[in-house]
Amino acid sequence: MSKGALGLLSAYWPEDTPRYAHIPRKPVSEIVIHAIARSSGERPALVSARGTLSYNELSRKVSHFAQALRTRCEHGARVGIALSEPAELLIAAFGAFEAKTLTFLSADILEEASVSAFEPDLVIGPAKIPGLQSMTFSEVMDSAVQEIAERPELRRPVSVLAKADKRGEVFHNHRTLLATAVALGKFFMLSENSQVVLLEPPTTWHTLGLLLATWHQGGTIWTGWSGTRIPPSERVDYVACSWEKADRLLEEQLANGPRFRIIAGIIVAVEGPFGISRRRRLSRRMGVPVLTLLGRNDFGPIIASHPTWFLDDAAGIPLPNVETRPLSPVERTPLNIGWDVVEQAEIGIKSDLAPAGGEIVEGWLRTGILAQVDPTGLYLLQPSSRLHAV
Repeated sequence: MSKGALGLLSAYWPEDTPRYAHIPRKPVSEIVIHAIARSSGERPALVSARGTLSYNELSRKVSHFAQALRTRCEHGARVGIALSEPAELLIAAFGAFEAKTLTFLSADILEEASVSAFEPDLVIGPAKIPGLQSMTFSEVMDSAVQEIAERPELRRPVSVLAKADKRGEVFHNHRTLLATAVALGKFFMLSENSQVVLLEPPTTWHTLGLLLATWHQGGTIWTGWSGTRIPPSERVDYVACSWEKADRLLEEQLANGPRFRIIAGIIVAVEGPFGISRRRRLSRRMGVPVLTLLGRNDFGPIIASHPTWFLDDAAGIPLPNVETRPLSPVERTPLNIGWDVVEQAEIGIKSDLAPAGGEIVEGWLRTGILAQVDPTGLYLLQPSSRLHAV
């Protein structure tokens, strides 16, 4: 990006959005669950078809699950969690994070083949799986436990996602998960009164990130992926889903009953170039802005449309705590020249949000996405601008 563009970006940066945000040195569950429970525990954390779970209830159940799991798993054990009931899935997930295990999440009951591919030491589901070491969620929660005080290891991997090509794994630790929560919460201006509907389970980079961001601010998550009916009188701030499933999922949501009111917009996760006309059609049909969130499992969320400042043909601007540089079209090394010297370049990033893994070139993570940057700092992605391989 040229010096002129940097200057304009500074001038146009949205109000009340920090360019850099402090990341607490604490476990993610402490900041997004337990701390909220101590300050305003009766606030609703999760609304599903089964009812409402408060931060107090969530905190207590997560702590119990973590203590029970510690008695059964060594630190670093690989734990697969396959639960379709939203509250159970999230209690188990954050309990596993606290228990220092490496966790794979699924909202579906995993088949033996997919479980074996993850090579888990233990699988937690609604029923035991023949041939695998497994337990039911109820068995864990019904266990008698003795509280164990342990020092958190913030850089220990606690969550694993699949790479984009499915050939390998991406690891998140407490710090990267918490950095994602802080950055997205600040960028989308979430608060304790915010209500966010997730149309897909929090098992990917964007859904897990937005859930963390909402809870970090003390807001409420509605489990739109599980058939939860949202009352037509309800006012929600955001509805979130992936670009590939946006139209179908929104149609299903509308078909389930009268339409609830969306205040701030629809957050649509993209992993590369997207259709501008489709974005505009979706926005007109829903009557709210469509905000893109660019990222991927192997580099996390990096660029987004701000609720008060975006263009339909732009992916957005860098999130807080994300640094960007153009990479040389030939050597793929970071360029010391401005973006205005090259027509387009691959985006290289440095980010507290990035998980462990990925190709690093001179300290910059390759994203495999080509972009142009306009004078105000908005990133423009074209249909032909995706690299075939990273």
